[in-house]
Amino acid sequence: MHGNGIADGVSRRQFLIGSALGAGALALPRWARTQPKPKYLRRNLAKPGFPLRVLASYEKAIKAMLALPPTDPRNWYRNAFIHTLDCPHGNWWFVVWHRGYIGWFERICRDLSGDAEFALPYWDWTAEPRVPASFYDGLLNPAHPDYIASYERFYDLFEGPMNDFWSGMSAGQIAEQKYRHYTSMADVWAQVKGNPMFFDPANARALTKAHPDFDQQTQDAVSMSKLEESLAPIDFVDFGSDQALQHSQMVGFATLEQFPHNQVHNDTGGFMGDFLSPVDPVFFAHHANIDRIWDVWTRKQQAQGGPTLPTGADLTAWSKEPFLFYIDEKGQPVARNTAGDYATIGDFDYGYEAGSGEEVVKAARVRSSNTEVAAKIEPSMLTPDQDATASVKLPPALRAAALRDGRAAPVYVRVYLRPDDTKAMRYKVLLNAPEGRTDYGPGSPYYAGTLEFFGRHRGHGEAVAFTVPISANLRGLAEADALDAQEPLRVQVVAEPREDAGAAAPLKARLEKLSIGQF
Repeated sequence: MHGNGIADGVSRRQFLIGSALGAGALALPRWARTQPKPKYLRRNLAKPGFPLRVLASYEKAIKAMLALPPTDPRNWYRNAFIHTLDCPHGNWWFVVWHRGYIGWFERICRDLSGDAEFALPYWDWTAEPRVPASFYDGLLNPAHPDYIASYERFYDLFEGPMNDFWSGMSAGQIAEQKYRHYTSMADVWAQVKGNPMFFDPANARALTKAHPDFDQQTQDAVSMSKLEESLAPIDFVDFGSDQALQHSQMVGFATLEQFPHNQVHNDTGGFMGDFLSPVDPVFFAHHANIDRIWDVWTRKQQAQGGPTLPTGADLTAWSKEPFLFYIDEKGQPVARNTAGDYATIGDFDYGYEAGSGEEVVKAARVRSSNTEVAAKIEPSMLTPDQDATASVKLPPALRAAALRDGRAAPVYVRVYLRPDDTKAMRYKVLLNAPEGRTDYGPGSPYYAGTLEFFGRHRGHGEAVAFTVPISANLRGLAEADALDAQEPLRVQVVAEPREDAGAAAPLKARLEKLSIGQF
């Protein structure tokens, strides 16, 4: 069995599609069923004519939250601590937890700004692959002098209030912290200081006003092709990350979470690179876009008659997962405290201005062969001086699907990595690269993508899966006469140190296994 509880001999698709596809009807957004138009509109920052009053209201709310005392749960940093203590990554609660988190944050902003129509803007990084210029102005920039300037000052202000918060936790909240290997607030502070998660103004972001553009790997991660591949899956787990036992368990990243989500966080850098990322106001515009893409995928599934959520008994288990740290606009714990409460947009009552990826809603549904084949792994240890290589026979059905055209269900490789430190390295995946060459990057058919974890995870010892679409690569390799039907596909994983990892980070990981399949 894997950490996600699925038997080795059963593909994820077979495991999840065993139930009827009729569950799509269960997931119709509330406003789609009962309201022709949502009350609030989340607007696209990249669209010409974006109303500046939205950002003015956002700044007003931030100013009010920064001015609240550290004893108030709505304080800017106290709200960021919710993410530090409870956020899921690398599992099937990733999109739904963040929907609830930013939904309640939006209500706090609406209340504190006095703008009854306020809705969060979203950052369409596919259309705008850089930090938006407006987020270097005023309080939208975490380097502004109204933010706390040093870890020492941060600790002095928040140690007492956070200790009091910990002492007042419910038994359920304490149980959630044990999953994250936190036994006291001192454990949390050690992580905040040691990762580090807190940054002075000069390092609040890695991308600066003078140099706001994403690096090449992140531009590839947010590209239209990666977005379309993120939206291609026809079941919830392939779209929303892997099935887990509880929401603090990291088991595997779907394409959406691994590529645009993780890499936008890491490349933006500073606060955005770890679990105090909501200190940076751009966090909420980033996650509004993730939520928008979930909404696009949901509407695509509805149009095609597919499931929009886990199905059967899986839906029950997924829906019951407790989310116990949200607060409302008055600073009180919310009554809606399970994943199922946020399966639809519901009473948040917002919709999205159209953005990148919208065209897939009406695209013809594609079929999958359900084939999944394990690879033979050669050297399995990964260091900056040692790559790992796997050989896998490409099934004829998958080869034909990939080479036919871009409308077939994407072929993917699943790469299972066990790192000694999740923040120490990133991992480049190459296909059939010439011997001795590892310098290929975006734009080359040999380059499938770069894999990155988000944040440094305490006590993590399991292998984690990354899903990497490769159909476009296979077509490019065929055109370059580098895809021999009689030879196995050679998948090479190259470890590269991350600049923000810290000098003491162990630069070592293990490639546990690798497989190839089709969504």
